[in-house]
Amino acid sequence: MSVSQLSRLFPDPDALTQRMLETTVRLSDINSGSWNRDGIASVQSLLAELFEPLSDSYEARQGADISRMDGSGDEVLFTPNPIQIFRARPQAPLQLVMTGHSDTVFPRESHFQTCHTDGDLLCGPGTADMKGGLVVLAEALRWLDQSPWRDQFGFTVIISPDEETGSLSSAPVLMELARGAHYGMTYEPALPDGTLAGARKGSGNFTLTARGLSTHAGRNFFDGRNAVMAIAQAALRFSELTSEEQGITVNIGRIQGGGAVNVVPDFCQCRFNIRVDTPQQMRVLEGSLQQIIREVSAASGCELHLHGGFNRPPKPMTPAQQSMFELLRECGAELGLDIQWRATGGCCEGNNLAAAGLVNIDTLGVRGAKIHTDQEYTCIDSFAERAALSILLIQKLIQRHGES
Repeated sequence: MSVSQLSRLFPDPDALTQRMLETTVRLSDINSGSWNRDGIASVQSLLAELFEPLSDSYEARQGADISRMDGSGDEVLFTPNPIQIFRARPQAPLQLVMTGHSDTVFPRESHFQTCHTDGDLLCGPGTADMKGGLVVLAEALRWLDQSPWRDQFGFTVIISPDEETGSLSSAPVLMELARGAHYGMTYEPALPDGTLAGARKGSGNFTLTARGLSTHAGRNFFDGRNAVMAIAQAALRFSELTSEEQGITVNIGRIQGGGAVNVVPDFCQCRFNIRVDTPQQMRVLEGSLQQIIREVSAASGCELHLHGGFNRPPKPMTPAQQSMFELLRECGAELGLDIQWRATGGCCEGNNLAAAGLVNIDTLGVRGAKIHTDQEYTCIDSFAERAALSILLIQKLIQRHGES
């Protein structure tokens, strides 16, 4: 990285890094698993301390309840925490939507609860995904708030409490607010070498339940309707929809059901994920799933019910997306960084912003790795670097918008 350019932005980058590190630890040491409402509320209080001083208004907007299937195949509703929305200068010529999330994948009972440093790495739950990214965003906005660029752009920062479960509650809010902006910036982590995500697959989470008829496996086996076998047949056929050539994956993640081996099981459940490259594949696969369900139901005599759907549309690398990445590459060159990106099977709220027509880059957070595992880490030297990258990108977006 260009030390002179970084020092121009931050006269004392070491002190800045230490402050950002400490803030990230404060956030990450609070468990905020997606279903831990109390923990998320505590994190949201700290995030309000970061973003409210930089904003003209703050809204805690309650999203819709999330529908889930429990282990018994019953639908239950979960009320997520409110979505945090911070706004500044809505009349400015350039409007940015910036997104992040306050939840992590680590439940309240997880053993992975606190941070520690290991050389140049900050290890801990959510340090990369994405509490460190939110700290980067706050620091970039703080610098710009004290600069001559301040009044040339406005922002809407949206921090969702349910991203790790698919943004099912916050997606409509993301879509609504994205339509009023010129560009989007999301603070998921980049890879350790700084590589960003380019095109992203679309994704959907599904649960299939089967209800049959329980009988004694010895006395009247043929009178029963085996729900486990129905799920097994459906799951096998679902998995056969996978196509490496077409970029389609169907991952059977969990099957649960049955009990004593001398009883024909009357209930079974299968949870699975599908990833696709195009919206057309989503529509075709939805039809294929329903066809398989009808056929397996008829053959097995079991009642099958599909819950869930596609919640992240694909995010293709359009010419407009490419242009924004090239602009970021220019920013990286000023900092001595070689900015690269590549397509990924992962997805995030950048997919939702793109579906609303908003060009966006969605891995502007810290460099890090091993997210969703108990070895998650952030590269400490990326804190100041990534804040500087966002500052330069916003400056160039202001200049580009003024020329258009």
